[in-house]
Amino acid sequence: MFNKIKGVLQEKLYKKCKAAYDDALRYQTDPYLLWIKENEAAAAGSGKGTPNPQMDVVFMEECGRNFSLGDYDKEFLLFVSADGRIAADAVSWILHYFDTHKDVNVVYADEDVWQLCDGDNAADADNGDAHRIFPWTKPMWSPDTLFSFFYFGNIFAIRRAAFTDIGWLGNDDYKKNIYDFVLKATELGRRPGHIEKVLFHAYRKGGSRTEIEQELMHCVDFIGVGSGYDGIREAAMARRGFKGYQIVDEKTGISYPVYQFDKEPLVSIIIPSKDNEDVLKQCIRSIYAHTTYQNFEIIVVDNGSTARVRIGLENFKQECPFTYLYIPMDFNFSHMCNVGVQEAKGEFILLLNDDMEAVEDSWLLRMAGQASLGHVGAVGAKLLYPNSSLIQHVGITNTVSGPGHKLKKFDDCVSYYYGRNRFVYDMIGVTAACLMMRRDCYLALGGLFEGLAVAYNDVDLCFRLCEQGLYNVQRNDVVLYHHESLSRGDDMQDETKLKRLMAEKNVLYQRHRKLYRQDPFIGTLMNNGEPEYGCRWLEGYELVNLSDCDDKLQEGKKLPDFSTMNQAIMVVVEDCGKEQFVKAVTKNGERKKSYYLIKGWAYVPGADNARYEFKMLLVNGEGRVWELPVQKRYRKDVAAILPDEVNVELTGFCSWIFEGTLPAGTYRLWMTAKDGCSRQRLYRDMEQELVIEEGE
Repeated sequence: MFNKIKGVLQEKLYKKCKAAYDDALRYQTDPYLLWIKENEAAAAGSGKGTPNPQMDVVFMEECGRNFSLGDYDKEFLLFVSADGRIAADAVSWILHYFDTHKDVNVVYADEDVWQLCDGDNAADADNGDAHRIFPWTKPMWSPDTLFSFFYFGNIFAIRRAAFTDIGWLGNDDYKKNIYDFVLKATELGRRPGHIEKVLFHAYRKGGSRTEIEQELMHCVDFIGVGSGYDGIREAAMARRGFKGYQIVDEKTGISYPVYQFDKEPLVSIIIPSKDNEDVLKQCIRSIYAHTTYQNFEIIVVDNGSTARVRIGLENFKQECPFTYLYIPMDFNFSHMCNVGVQEAKGEFILLLNDDMEAVEDSWLLRMAGQASLGHVGAVGAKLLYPNSSLIQHVGITNTVSGPGHKLKKFDDCVSYYYGRNRFVYDMIGVTAACLMMRRDCYLALGGLFEGLAVAYNDVDLCFRLCEQGLYNVQRNDVVLYHHESLSRGDDMQDETKLKRLMAEKNVLYQRHRKLYRQDPFIGTLMNNGEPEYGCRWLEGYELVNLSDCDDKLQEGKKLPDFSTMNQAIMVVVEDCGKEQFVKAVTKNGERKKSYYLIKGWAYVPGADNARYEFKMLLVNGEGRVWELPVQKRYRKDVAAILPDEVNVELTGFCSWIFEGTLPAGTYRLWMTAKDGCSRQRLYRDMEQELVIEEGE
């Protein structure tokens, strides 16, 4: 009888444990759902918004020929699509932004999609089958992106009085009116603001979530796209004092601006090279064969090729003229480029790898024209693998794993995530494999930082340009072949290269601490380290208020006798130490504090891991113990290598400790797991020490 009662009780306890596990797993396997749960306290509001004495809501679809700002009298106007709903707190967030940013007259926000199942109507979109998907995290103010397409999307707001003198286009097509108005409104000298919150949900019907997301991923049907808007853009170019025209790509139907010069300024093309004769010759020949822009010079910086290669290149100068700087030295890409720029006579410089190949005639004109704009820093091109449509580079994204190339080895035959490989985009950086900028700007910054000899020197340059208030522009209409091998080895798999890469990445972020894990041109939610665009798994410390952990670290009981411990837990520690580049905001938000981070994964072999609650133990030299809760994290990769274990999807753990919370000293780390269905408690020495420094 006792055993039967015990069994019933254990079954009840297990169901409770499993339900909690399944609920946590449901959120963790959907990064966006987890983000919503942790970051949004209110549900979505109605499509009409909340009445407010300061703000009128205007549906864009009603902004036709006869629309006038003069018909409204409230201080602010919120423009939204009628085919969707405003978030419940959208109006309050926007009014708060305007109140705290008196110099901003235009603001836009992020949005997502509210999936409607087949048969649903917008009126009954609150049913349980409807759910939110596919967030659109918009960039910080990006003038060149806006000139490419209307990236404000389905929601933006204005201070009405600031724009009453702007002439309304008065077209029957509201989309053209809206695009023309926003281009004019953003020319008045004040930068628009961006609220990094999802404040609008666009309705979308489809047979399945996958179907909807695939359609959205490859869509290019946005306001501003196509030749129908060329007149609006050309009028804007004239207002801004730019000479040029729009040209349409026949394959995609997308228009691109070409900025012209009265007289073509000299472009100096700097090509570092060593012992790469055939590839270099191909590069230079392609420039002469495929460049309508004629006013250029080529400077090759050779850091010590063999005598045979040197003679071959000297002879090649008769076929294709170039300046040949032969300076034997250790390889330092930054120094070689800087040497070339010092020799350059051009108003513009183009850093170019020796394995590049020009394939279309207007590439240099388009890049030079873009680089001539006063707000522009560096200009990059789309790079494809040779004789293919596979992407090698479409701009640099500062991901959670470090600077990376999104969409690498993806097929360029389709568009991805709001035209990231199609439209002209302002980005955090472009690659020095093909990078153009004004020479005076390059010299003013001191050129490439020579302390980064191999990697990240171009990223550092682009970061510095951003910090100067300039914009790095990715011209996806400019295409070159990059003869980097598709089978090129991964530096992450070579121990020596990996150490060098990690060291140079640390140097990069020591120089730009505010940009560690941050990219204002893509947003935190979408800056995963993978080549595809998708929500990333935000770490536990990114999903909660770190200040809460001050109260969770508690002194616990001393460890039991070692001989009595069941050390069945398996633990892998991946990160343990003080965060170098970021600090956490305290509870009152007034100051930031340094913190220590411990991450990894752990599980109990041969057991149902849904039953166990894990905690971390920190033991000092005197045997005193502190208990620290761990936040579980979905680890698909770990589950894949443990196919025979039960409920190991949430094996990841993450814990953090504020500076000053623990006495300074060295702490041995232990993991403990309590069985929720019995009194069993497991322990494991993590074989890791955490050194706590003296507090600030």
